[in-house]
Amino acid sequence: MSTIEILREAGVACLVLNRPEKRNAIDDATRDALAKAFADFDADAAIRVVILTGAGTAFCAGVDLATPGNVAVQENAQAIAPASPVVTRPRLTAALDAFSKPVIAALNGVAIGGGLEMALACDIRIADTNARFGLTEVRIGSLPASGGTQRLVGAVGRTIAAQMLFTGELISAEQALAAGLVSELHAPDDLMGRALGLAQVIAENAPLSLAAIKKALRAATDLPLAAGFELERALYGALTLTQDREEGRKAFREKRKPKFEGK
Repeated sequence: MSTIEILREAGVACLVLNRPEKRNAIDDATRDALAKAFADFDADAAIRVVILTGAGTAFCAGVDLATPGNVAVQENAQAIAPASPVVTRPRLTAALDAFSKPVIAALNGVAIGGGLEMALACDIRIADTNARFGLTEVRIGSLPASGGTQRLVGAVGRTIAAQMLFTGELISAEQALAAGLVSELHAPDDLMGRALGLAQVIAENAPLSLAAIKKALRAATDLPLAAGFELERALYGALTLTQDREEGRKAFREKRKPKFEGK
C-alpha cells in the first residue's frame, strides 16, 4: 500500500498521508513520496492548488521514531558545541518551501512534531474541532529541526511559541484558532468539503498572480520591510506584462469570468 494517496479534481490536487495505522507518522518512504509529488505538481500547469491532509483520524503524528535512521534535520545548522555535527535540510519541508503554488493543510486530528512542522510550511491551515497541535521534541531530548522553532513564532507569536516548545504540551483546536495557528475550525465531517471549496475558489484565480503573491508573502517574514516593498513592486510590474492580467481586465469590463492560462 502506498504511503500517500493522490486525488485530483478541477485544478486541485489532494495529497493524503496514508499510514492511518501509524497515525500517518512520516517515514522515509512517505517523505520521499511527498517530495516527489510536490515537484511533479509544480511542473503540472493543470494543478493550481494542493490540499494536504491525513487518512483516518490523524493528520500526522510526526516522524516515525520506530524506523531506524529516520531523522529530520535542519540545513546548515551551526554547531552549538564543538562536537555538534553540521546537518542537512529536511527533504520534505525543502520541497514545500520550493513549491510555487498555494498549499492548504486540512488538519484532521493530531498534528504533532514533524506533522505540525509540515503544516506550518503550508500557506493556509484549517482544522477540525478534534485537532490538537504540539511540538513535543523537548520531551525526547531534541528540538524541532524542520523549521518548527522559526515558523511557529511567525504563526502564533513568541510567547505562545515559547510555551509550546518549552513544555511540549499539546494545544486544542480552539486554542490554535485563538492563537492564529489555524484560520478556521470545522466539524470533522465538514473539513474536507470546506478545504475543497476553498481550493476551488483559489484555483479560479490567475496562477501567475498566485505564485507572485506566495513569493511576496514569504518575503514578508524573510526580508526587511523596505526590501519587501521593493519585491512587491517588482512582482506587480512583472504581472502587468502577462496575458492573464490583460484577460482579467478584459473579463472585468465584459462582466464575465476570466479564462486564465498562466501566461
